[in-house]
Amino acid sequence: MTETTDDVDRRVRRERARLLTVLEGLDADGWRTPSLCAGWTVRDLAVHLLMPYELSVPRFLALMVRAGFRFDRAADRWVRRDRRSPAEVVAALRDTEHRRFEAGPGAPAEAPLSHLVIHAQDVYRPLGIPSPTDPEDAAIALGQLTGRRALAPGLLDGLAFSATDAGWRHGTGLPVTGPATALLTTLAGRPAAVDELTGDGVPEVRARLRAAAGPV
Repeated sequence: MTETTDDVDRRVRRERARLLTVLEGLDADGWRTPSLCAGWTVRDLAVHLLMPYELSVPRFLALMVRAGFRFDRAADRWVRRDRRSPAEVVAALRDTEHRRFEAGPGAPAEAPLSHLVIHAQDVYRPLGIPSPTDPEDAAIALGQLTGRRALAPGLLDGLAFSATDAGWRHGTGLPVTGPATALLTTLAGRPAAVDELTGDGVPEVRARLRAAAGPV
């Protein structure tokens, strides 16, 4: 499924509103909860979601240079420099709610939605909150993620993935089925949702994620 930029903007606004509803209801312990992004709390991840809206291109390039052009390192430095309170982070997310996320030259139109939906699951799951994400939004993110194959090497090979709550399928081979959000979290490299998946291919998915993570 290919979305126009306007379609994506509408979907992003809806998903941001859902996430903000959750964030506004958190207490201090909730904000300190480790997210599914290693080393980041829920607050850190919420700050990261502001990065595309608050960081100008020149500042982003300068940050990348200082980080040796490693995006993960640059993103981590930007997050750890931020000293805003949870209430201030929520206010900033509200202030940028209707701004467009410019994903950059060559990026697919769906990239802003994928970024948001993947990270929203990184918040909902460790908090034990049922995901309010629209399964169709998760399916769009799945299409973008698998289409560009920006995944752990070999993760998709020989497996037939299908969402039980959205019209999304990918690949052939051993079946792996589950909710679109669980598939998205899994294919984004997080093992936290694997237990929600069913099918003969699930043990293989689990093993591949473990191999991609490397030794602990």
